[in-house]
Amino acid sequence: MREVFANRQFRKLFFSNLFSGFGQGMTMIGIAWHLVETTGSAELLGSTMFVSAVLMFVVGPYIGTLIDRFSRKRMLLAEHAIGFAVLAALAVWGFIGPYAEWMLIAVYLVTTLMFQIHYPAQSALVQEGFEPRHYNDINSLLEIEGQTASVLAGGMAGFLLEAYGLHVVLLINACTYLAACGLLSTMAYTFTLEREARNNRGVNWVGQLLQSWRYIREKRGFLLFGIAALMPFIAVMAGNLLKPVYVNQTLKADVTVFSLGETAYAIGAVAAGLLVSAVARKFGQLLAMVGSTLLFAFVMAVMVALPYGWALVGAYMIFGWCNASVRLIRQSLYMTVVPKPFMGRVMSFFNSIGMMMRLLLIGVFTWMIDRTGAGMGYLVLAGLLLLAAAGIVGTMRYLLHDAAGQTAVATEER
Repeated sequence: MREVFANRQFRKLFFSNLFSGFGQGMTMIGIAWHLVETTGSAELLGSTMFVSAVLMFVVGPYIGTLIDRFSRKRMLLAEHAIGFAVLAALAVWGFIGPYAEWMLIAVYLVTTLMFQIHYPAQSALVQEGFEPRHYNDINSLLEIEGQTASVLAGGMAGFLLEAYGLHVVLLINACTYLAACGLLSTMAYTFTLEREARNNRGVNWVGQLLQSWRYIREKRGFLLFGIAALMPFIAVMAGNLLKPVYVNQTLKADVTVFSLGETAYAIGAVAAGLLVSAVARKFGQLLAMVGSTLLFAFVMAVMVALPYGWALVGAYMIFGWCNASVRLIRQSLYMTVVPKPFMGRVMSFFNSIGMMMRLLLIGVFTWMIDRTGAGMGYLVLAGLLLLAAAGIVGTMRYLLHDAAGQTAVATEER
């Protein structure tokens, strides 16, 4: 990790992500809490998340084709510029008058769109711009960075919302996007896949999407593995609907407990970023991924059985470890086995599948939790995590075999 962090260009990517991640984190915390607190129900937040998932499911595959067709750096710069423009406009409005519900919904949708652009583009940029031997360390450092941003966002969001209001939070977030854009613009980068992109310009985005689908379908076990390995992340995303309701209505706690849960989650994920490589080396990638998924399910059930604020904070720390561990192992595996010209489309394809699953869960939870409570939603997620662990066990060995073969070929070529 020291060797990677000594790379000046990586440091620019690292700190750019730190700024933008901090802004995204506070925006999502602020809007989710504001919508639940002002309406007294999960219905509006759930409906917003449902619409967001529908839109992202529709546009996700197209975003993947753009990432494979254009400079990945330009895609990230566009994301930061959009974030700055939208949040700055809404922040200024907040100093003039109260926010209408549609404004908050619009910010939520734009922030979700930026997530949909950011992670596939970042993964493709890392795969393209850095050596394969550094993939594990880069992914771990970016996980640490992302969760450090979440710690800062979780630690400050509750205080700033209570003391100054949402408009100040949005203004700070707009400034972080501007700083991220300025820093990333100085990063040296060459789009090495320009020839492949030029050859694909005559192929429309649907045709390019079908190319990635054929690749996924023909690689044994890849589709099922990709879906199963997404489940911890989907559980976290669906939990974004459950958590404010669980804290507000089941625990009868205030925004401080909500914010502490976010901070605890980030601390757990930072620990995973530091230690997951050592854990995977000692126990193997398969056992590390399956163990994290099973632990996620078990702790989620225990949290529901113990409806106390301290139990939620402790559980979310473990959730952070489990989700980050699975994501880091999955990410490094994808970077090894997926060809560079397909990386954006493959990542966006699985993101769209994840959006569809979130769409179904959010629809069910929006209808259910005002009737049964948010705890029942967490138990549903725990059951799905158990199924995901079984899917990983049945398919991951095929990808590990491909990864071992490609590593051997790369070693022979050197």
